[in-house]
Amino acid sequence: MKNKLIPDIYIMLIYASILLAGVLAIYTAAPIHEPQGDFLSNHLKIVIAMLVITIFIIYSPDFFYLIDKLVPVILITTFILLAYVIFFGVTVEGSYAKRWISFGSFVLQPSELAKLSMIIYYASVLSKKGEKLYTLKKGLLPLLLILLGVSIGIMFEPDSSTAILFALVGFIIFFYAGIPSRYLIGSALILGLIFAIFIFNTPYMKERVYSYINPDALPDSSYQSKRANLAFGLGGETGLSDEALSEVSTHLPAAITDFIYVVIAQRFGFVGNMIVLILFLLFTVRGFIICTRTNNLFHKYLLFGITLFISLQAFINMMVATGVLPTTGMALPFISYGRNALVVNMTMMALLLKVTRIKGEEQ
Repeated sequence: MKNKLIPDIYIMLIYASILLAGVLAIYTAAPIHEPQGDFLSNHLKIVIAMLVITIFIIYSPDFFYLIDKLVPVILITTFILLAYVIFFGVTVEGSYAKRWISFGSFVLQPSELAKLSMIIYYASVLSKKGEKLYTLKKGLLPLLLILLGVSIGIMFEPDSSTAILFALVGFIIFFYAGIPSRYLIGSALILGLIFAIFIFNTPYMKERVYSYINPDALPDSSYQSKRANLAFGLGGETGLSDEALSEVSTHLPAAITDFIYVVIAQRFGFVGNMIVLILFLLFTVRGFIICTRTNNLFHKYLLFGITLFISLQAFINMMVATGVLPTTGMALPFISYGRNALVVNMTMMALLLKVTRIKGEEQ
């Protein structure tokens, strides 16, 4: 098998642009919204370290063979971490849920690691099932049980938006792999019912839904979305200068994390928002184009899962920031501040870039 010297140039340019957008966004947001933290420095350190690891992954021989063999270990470790965080997890400042495992000053978020684990699991299993994919017992059922276990584990943290994200990604990949629609529709309805029951029996989740439907009825729950709308209005077409931003009321909860897209609107206006949106659209389109040109099934499903996970998170975050969806707490990949999410997303991109380095017609 012959390898190209470098990965797909288009993906690399898009990726570099998104990373740069993240640095600029945090550089702009931190002094105004989080002046006491060292967020930009922390973000840059992780980006640089992960770029070094990315180069190592891209040029490591037999890397996919190794992770394919380690799938059972990866999956078991994921379930252990998800179970552990339910009983012994900790909260972090500004959060209400136990989603983290503490190791002194370092905290680990198992639901982020589970994204990478599930993509690798799907790619491995789907690439080997062959004709079994078309049967319920040996095709969908084992995959569905794993997906259900991970999703419910995350839901109990509680983190409904991430659990729903896992379900969406899972069912789309199942459909892409060719599992019959009649099995998927029935399973999706059952899983959707489970999620709905859980959401409407969890007070904070129910409040978010109600505040989205009627913001004036629950002003405390709709505070973030109202501040976001105000920030978008202030940004206008090209955004405000640093001096102008310091003179207006710009307080926005989760400004450098969940609502970083709003900060971009404040500082760079509609133009800045459109640039970020277009970058993610280009990433999505290019990622799926590469999938269609990849013959190796493990690589194909890996590429598809990575593209889908990153794209869905990005578009959901933007829709929340613009008021199209209720508040979810989902970050904007590569741009929002968050050490666990940044490491996992950059690892996904390292795997994607490694696949693109291999010529599609020779896989």
